[in-house]
Amino acid sequence: MMSILPPPPVPVRPDLAAEDPAPRRRPAWLIGLVVLLVSSLVVAGLAPLFSSAPDRSGDFTFISRTRDGDPVRWNPCEPVHYVVNAALAPPGSLEDVHEAFRRISGATGITFVFGDLTDEVPSAYRKAFQPKRYGERWAPILVGWVDPDTSDIPFDIEDGGVASAVASPLYPTTSTDLYVSGWVAMNQEDPNLPGWAHPWEQGPVLLHEIGHVMGLGHVDAYGEIMNETGGGAVDLGPGDQEGLRLLGSSGGCLAVPQARA
Repeated sequence: MMSILPPPPVPVRPDLAAEDPAPRRRPAWLIGLVVLLVSSLVVAGLAPLFSSAPDRSGDFTFISRTRDGDPVRWNPCEPVHYVVNAALAPPGSLEDVHEAFRRISGATGITFVFGDLTDEVPSAYRKAFQPKRYGERWAPILVGWVDPDTSDIPFDIEDGGVASAVASPLYPTTSTDLYVSGWVAMNQEDPNLPGWAHPWEQGPVLLHEIGHVMGLGHVDAYGEIMNETGGGAVDLGPGDQEGLRLLGSSGGCLAVPQARA
Protein backbone atom coordinates (compact mmCIF):
# COMPACT_ATOMS: atom_id res chain seq x y z
CA MET A 1 0.00 0.00 0.00
CA MET A 2 1.28 3.47 -0.91
CA SER A 3 1.71 5.92 1.95
CA ILE A 4 -0.43 9.04 2.04
CA LEU A 5 1.44 12.30 2.55
CA PRO A 6 -0.22 15.64 3.27
CA PRO A 7 -0.52 17.71 0.08
CA PRO A 8 0.59 21.36 0.05
CA PRO A 9 -1.96 24.13 0.73
CA VAL A 10 -3.31 26.81 -1.63
CA PRO A 11 -4.46 30.40 -1.15
CA VAL A 12 -7.88 30.81 0.37
CA ARG A 13 -10.23 33.68 0.98
CA PRO A 14 -12.10 34.84 4.08
CA ASP A 15 -15.00 32.94 5.51
CA LEU A 16 -18.05 33.66 3.40
CA ALA A 17 -19.99 34.16 6.58
CA ALA A 18 -17.94 37.21 7.51
CA GLU A 19 -19.77 40.52 7.45
CA ASP A 20 -19.23 42.93 4.55
CA PRO A 21 -17.11 40.72 2.25
CA ALA A 22 -16.21 43.76 0.09
CA PRO A 23 -15.47 42.18 -3.31
CA ARG A 24 -12.35 44.24 -4.01
CA ARG A 25 -10.96 44.07 -0.45
CA ARG A 26 -7.82 42.00 -0.04
CA PRO A 27 -8.76 38.78 1.78
CA ALA A 28 -6.95 37.36 4.76
CA TRP A 29 -5.13 34.44 3.15
CA LEU A 30 -5.55 31.18 4.99
CA ILE A 31 -4.06 27.75 4.53
CA GLY A 32 -5.96 25.58 2.12
CA LEU A 33 -5.50 22.39 0.14
CA VAL A 34 -4.06 21.08 -3.11
CA VAL A 35 -5.56 17.76 -4.12
CA LEU A 36 -3.42 15.36 -6.14
CA LEU A 37 -5.60 12.72 -7.77
CA VAL A 38 -4.28 9.56 -9.37
CA SER A 39 -6.59 8.25 -12.04
CA SER A 40 -5.18 4.72 -11.83
CA LEU A 41 -6.54 4.17 -8.33
CA VAL A 42 -9.61 1.96 -8.15
CA VAL A 43 -10.99 3.92 -5.25
CA ALA A 44 -11.34 7.53 -6.34
CA GLY A 45 -11.05 10.40 -3.93
CA LEU A 46 -8.29 12.41 -2.31
CA ALA A 47 -5.24 10.51 -3.43
CA PRO A 48 -1.67 10.41 -2.11
CA LEU A 49 1.52 11.98 -3.35
CA PHE A 50 3.73 9.05 -4.27
CA SER A 51 7.04 10.59 -3.25
CA SER A 52 8.84 12.02 -0.30
CA ALA A 53 7.96 15.56 0.72
CA PRO A 54 8.75 18.00 -2.10
CA ASP A 55 12.42 18.99 -2.12
CA ARG A 56 13.04 22.69 -1.76
CA SER A 57 15.49 24.29 -4.16
CA GLY A 58 15.74 28.03 -3.81
CA ASP A 59 12.37 29.63 -4.34
CA PHE A 60 10.52 26.78 -6.02
CA THR A 61 9.38 23.29 -5.07
CA PHE A 62 7.86 20.35 -6.93
CA ILE A 63 4.72 18.50 -5.91
CA SER A 64 6.22 15.10 -6.62
CA ARG A 65 9.35 13.40 -7.93
CA THR A 66 10.02 10.22 -9.84
CA ARG A 67 11.96 7.31 -8.38
CA ASP A 68 15.05 8.77 -10.08
CA GLY A 69 14.59 12.05 -8.26
CA ASP A 70 13.42 14.07 -11.25
CA PRO A 71 10.35 16.28 -10.90
CA VAL A 72 7.14 14.76 -12.22
CA ARG A 73 6.18 16.90 -15.20
CA TRP A 74 4.29 17.04 -18.49
CA ASN A 75 5.69 16.08 -21.89
CA PRO A 76 6.78 19.49 -23.20
CA CYS A 77 7.19 18.32 -26.79
CA GLU A 78 3.49 18.11 -27.61
CA PRO A 79 0.77 20.76 -27.19
CA VAL A 80 -1.21 20.59 -23.96
CA HIS A 81 -4.91 21.19 -24.49
CA TYR A 82 -7.28 22.87 -22.07
CA VAL A 83 -11.02 23.47 -21.90
CA VAL A 84 -13.06 25.85 -19.79
CA ASN A 85 -16.45 25.60 -18.11
CA ALA A 86 -17.36 29.26 -17.60
CA ALA A 87 -21.07 28.73 -16.92
CA LEU A 88 -20.72 29.98 -13.32
CA ALA A 89 -17.83 32.36 -13.95
CA PRO A 90 -18.03 36.17 -13.75
CA PRO A 91 -17.64 38.09 -17.03
CA GLY A 92 -14.02 38.41 -18.08
CA SER A 93 -12.98 35.07 -16.62
CA LEU A 94 -12.20 33.36 -19.93
CA GLU A 95 -9.69 36.09 -20.76
CA ASP A 96 -8.01 35.52 -17.38
CA VAL A 97 -7.69 31.80 -18.11
CA HIS A 98 -6.10 32.42 -21.51
CA GLU A 99 -3.69 34.96 -20.03
CA ALA A 100 -2.66 32.58 -17.23
CA PHE A 101 -1.85 29.83 -19.73
CA ARG A 102 0.02 32.34 -21.89
CA ARG A 103 2.28 33.20 -18.95
CA ILE A 104 2.82 29.56 -18.04
CA SER A 105 3.68 28.85 -21.68
CA GLY A 106 6.27 31.61 -21.69
CA ALA A 107 7.96 30.12 -18.63
CA THR A 108 7.83 26.46 -19.67
CA GLY A 109 8.14 26.56 -23.44
CA ILE A 110 5.06 24.33 -23.57
CA THR A 111 2.37 25.16 -26.14
CA PHE A 112 -1.13 25.33 -24.70
CA VAL A 113 -4.13 25.03 -26.99
CA PHE A 114 -7.62 26.14 -26.04
CA GLY A 115 -10.01 23.40 -27.08
CA ASP A 116 -13.39 24.95 -26.43
CA LEU A 117 -15.95 25.72 -23.77
CA THR A 118 -17.27 22.59 -22.11
CA ASP A 119 -20.10 21.53 -19.83
CA GLU A 120 -17.83 19.19 -17.85
CA VAL A 121 -17.80 20.18 -14.18
CA PRO A 122 -14.59 19.84 -12.13
CA SER A 123 -14.79 16.90 -9.76
CA ALA A 124 -12.56 15.19 -7.23
CA TYR A 125 -13.32 12.00 -9.18
CA ARG A 126 -12.33 13.34 -12.60
CA LYS A 127 -10.73 10.75 -14.86
CA ALA A 128 -7.71 11.42 -17.06
CA PHE A 129 -9.24 9.37 -19.88
CA GLN A 130 -12.75 10.22 -21.09
CA PRO A 131 -13.10 8.86 -24.63
CA LYS A 132 -16.83 9.57 -24.95
CA ARG A 133 -16.26 13.24 -24.25
CA TYR A 134 -12.79 13.94 -25.61
CA GLY A 135 -11.94 11.02 -27.90
CA GLU A 136 -9.11 8.52 -27.69
CA ARG A 137 -6.64 10.82 -25.98
CA TRP A 138 -5.87 12.02 -22.49
CA ALA A 139 -8.48 14.50 -21.30
CA PRO A 140 -7.49 18.16 -21.58
CA ILE A 141 -6.86 20.29 -18.53
CA LEU A 142 -10.23 21.48 -17.23
CA VAL A 143 -10.73 24.91 -15.68
CA GLY A 144 -14.18 25.52 -14.27
CA TRP A 145 -16.16 27.38 -11.65
CA VAL A 146 -18.13 25.36 -9.11
CA ASP A 147 -20.54 25.92 -6.26
CA PRO A 148 -18.53 24.94 -3.14
CA ASP A 149 -21.74 23.98 -1.34
CA THR A 150 -22.59 21.26 -3.87
CA SER A 151 -19.18 20.29 -5.28
CA ASP A 152 -17.48 17.04 -4.23
CA ILE A 153 -14.21 19.00 -4.08
CA PRO A 154 -13.29 20.11 -0.54
CA PHE A 155 -13.23 23.91 -0.26
CA ASP A 156 -13.76 24.23 3.49
CA ILE A 157 -10.67 24.86 5.58
CA GLU A 158 -10.30 23.60 9.16
CA ASP A 159 -9.91 27.07 10.66
CA GLY A 160 -13.14 28.32 9.08
CA GLY A 161 -11.83 29.66 5.78
CA VAL A 162 -12.99 28.78 2.31
CA ALA A 163 -10.56 28.11 -0.55
CA SER A 164 -10.60 30.41 -3.56
CA ALA A 165 -9.66 27.48 -5.77
CA VAL A 166 -8.44 23.89 -5.72
CA ALA A 167 -6.23 22.29 -8.38
CA SER A 168 -4.82 18.90 -9.27
CA PRO A 169 -2.61 17.35 -11.94
CA LEU A 170 -3.53 13.82 -13.00
CA TYR A 171 -1.31 10.81 -13.69
CA PRO A 172 -1.95 8.37 -16.52
CA THR A 173 -3.39 5.01 -15.57
CA THR A 174 -0.08 3.18 -15.90
CA SER A 175 2.54 5.53 -14.44
CA THR A 176 3.27 8.07 -11.74
CA ASP A 177 6.27 9.49 -13.58
CA LEU A 178 4.46 12.16 -15.60
CA TYR A 179 1.23 14.14 -15.76
CA VAL A 180 -1.23 13.86 -18.63
CA SER A 181 -4.26 15.83 -17.44
CA GLY A 182 -5.51 17.96 -14.60
CA TRP A 183 -8.13 20.37 -13.38
CA VAL A 184 -8.62 23.70 -11.66
CA ALA A 185 -11.82 24.30 -9.69
CA MET A 186 -12.54 27.96 -9.04
CA ASN A 187 -14.87 28.89 -6.21
CA GLN A 188 -17.97 30.48 -7.74
CA GLU A 189 -18.64 32.38 -4.52
CA ASP A 190 -15.22 34.00 -4.26
CA PRO A 191 -15.86 37.75 -3.81
CA ASN A 192 -12.85 38.88 -5.84
CA LEU A 193 -13.47 39.62 -9.50
CA PRO A 194 -11.47 38.91 -12.67
CA GLY A 195 -8.33 40.92 -13.28
CA TRP A 196 -4.58 41.10 -12.73
CA ALA A 197 -4.08 44.44 -11.01
CA HIS A 198 -4.05 43.10 -7.45
CA PRO A 199 -2.65 39.88 -5.93
CA TRP A 200 -6.04 38.78 -4.65
CA GLU A 201 -7.82 39.09 -7.99
CA GLN A 202 -8.77 36.11 -10.11
CA GLY A 203 -5.88 36.26 -12.58
CA PRO A 204 -3.08 35.64 -10.06
CA VAL A 205 -5.17 32.92 -8.38
CA LEU A 206 -5.53 31.14 -11.73
CA LEU A 207 -1.80 31.49 -12.34
CA HIS A 208 -1.07 29.93 -8.93
CA GLU A 209 -3.45 27.04 -9.52
CA ILE A 210 -2.18 26.26 -13.02
CA GLY A 211 1.29 26.30 -11.51
CA HIS A 212 0.13 23.41 -9.31
CA VAL A 213 -1.29 21.59 -12.35
CA MET A 214 2.14 21.92 -13.98
CA GLY A 215 3.76 20.35 -10.90
CA LEU A 216 4.88 23.24 -8.71
CA GLY A 217 4.42 23.14 -4.94
CA HIS A 218 4.45 25.98 -2.44
CA VAL A 219 7.35 28.16 -1.35
CA ASP A 220 7.93 30.42 1.64
CA ALA A 221 9.50 33.23 -0.37
CA TYR A 222 7.40 36.38 -0.63
CA GLY A 223 7.07 37.76 -4.15
CA GLU A 224 6.60 34.32 -5.70
CA ILE A 225 3.15 33.42 -7.09
CA MET A 226 3.59 29.93 -5.60
CA ASN A 227 3.86 31.32 -2.08
CA GLU A 228 1.00 29.72 -0.17
CA THR A 229 -0.58 33.14 0.31
CA GLY A 230 0.07 34.26 -3.26
CA GLY A 231 3.18 36.15 -2.17
CA GLY A 232 1.73 39.57 -2.93
CA ALA A 233 2.49 38.81 -6.59
CA VAL A 234 0.51 39.51 -9.75
CA ASP A 235 2.90 37.56 -11.99
CA LEU A 236 5.47 34.79 -11.86
CA GLY A 237 8.46 35.53 -9.67
CA PRO A 238 12.05 34.44 -10.40
CA GLY A 239 11.65 31.22 -8.42
CA ASP A 240 8.37 30.45 -10.17
CA GLN A 241 10.07 31.03 -13.51
CA GLU A 242 12.97 28.73 -12.70
CA GLY A 243 10.74 25.96 -11.38
CA LEU A 244 8.55 26.11 -14.48
CA ARG A 245 11.62 26.14 -16.72
CA LEU A 246 12.76 22.86 -15.16
CA LEU A 247 9.26 21.43 -15.62
CA GLY A 248 9.17 22.54 -19.23
CA SER A 249 11.06 22.11 -22.47
CA SER A 250 14.50 22.37 -20.85
CA GLY A 251 13.95 18.92 -19.35
CA GLY A 252 13.51 17.26 -22.74
CA CYS A 253 10.73 15.14 -24.17
CA LEU A 254 8.88 12.43 -22.28
CA ALA A 255 7.30 9.25 -23.64
CA VAL A 256 3.57 9.47 -23.01
CA PRO A 257 1.70 6.19 -22.64
CA GLN A 258 -1.30 5.52 -24.85
CA ALA A 259 -4.46 6.93 -23.39
CA ARG A 260 -6.62 4.26 -21.81
CA ALA A 261 -8.77 3.64 -18.77
